[in-house]
Amino acid sequence: MLKVEEYIAQRKKEDGINELDHTKSIENIKLLVNYIFEYFNTYINSQDAKGGTALHREKIDKYYQQLSEYEPEVREWLAGIYDDYGKQIIRSVGSILKKDRFFYLYNKDSEFRAVSYDCYSKLIKKLPFLSNQTEMLFLFIKDYQRVQIQKGLQSNLPVIPFISDSISEWVETTWKKYQIDIMIFVFDWLIYFSDHEEIWPITHRKKSKEAWRKYEYDYKQKSNLFNLDSLYRDMPKKPYTKGKKQWFEILMMYEWLHSFEGNDDSSYWEEYAKKSFASIESN
Repeated sequence: MLKVEEYIAQRKKEDGINELDHTKSIENIKLLVNYIFEYFNTYINSQDAKGGTALHREKIDKYYQQLSEYEPEVREWLAGIYDDYGKQIIRSVGSILKKDRFFYLYNKDSEFRAVSYDCYSKLIKKLPFLSNQTEMLFLFIKDYQRVQIQKGLQSNLPVIPFISDSISEWVETTWKKYQIDIMIFVFDWLIYFSDHEEIWPITHRKKSKEAWRKYEYDYKQKSNLFNLDSLYRDMPKKPYTKGKKQWFEILMMYEWLHSFEGNDDSSYWEEYAKKSFASIESN
């Protein structure tokens, strides 16, 4: 259930109120007063009419609080589905989005809509209540990316390492201009890459000394590190991705050595970085 300020914010968004337009001050005041009456006389009653036991309402309210990072409209929609059908669709949609390797590089509505149609086609048989809900699914998926990025930023992982002024500027400018966090994309790919040894080229596999895994990744190979050849070829062509293949590789190598290998191979990093930056400067 929305709080009164959240309900007013949602209604303002729906009606497209421009609070800075002083020529409509009287009209806007009347609308805001009407929203308050709507909230207490219609919205509250409609929520109460759904009924349910006190324990059921407590469960729904608890779930609603867990969705605090989402926009009010999306939050209400997700909680409503849980209330009506007992389904937390964040899990179902999230599992599909995890398979999209470029999800954290998307910044256009057309891209999020394409993803929402894909999710819809995969979920509609299992979750028939999503029928005619493509617009809300689109809004949720777009907001899901924002929330996941925000969680990554709040956890301080992955941080932006200082490797060079040019790379730091690239990462920071991409965030400021497009709200795309390059480091989260890199980290997300490396998690997937680390967990799927079967996609490593045979020449990049070393027999592991650990019992829990068959191979270790040979990061000292000279080509196609982290399967970047195919990844970059299929990567969306964006202002922040074009001509940045070597830059992506540098960030991946840094994160792999410092976060995934666990041995902080600083001597190899220095050797690798020297050669990589020489390659960038020569192009």
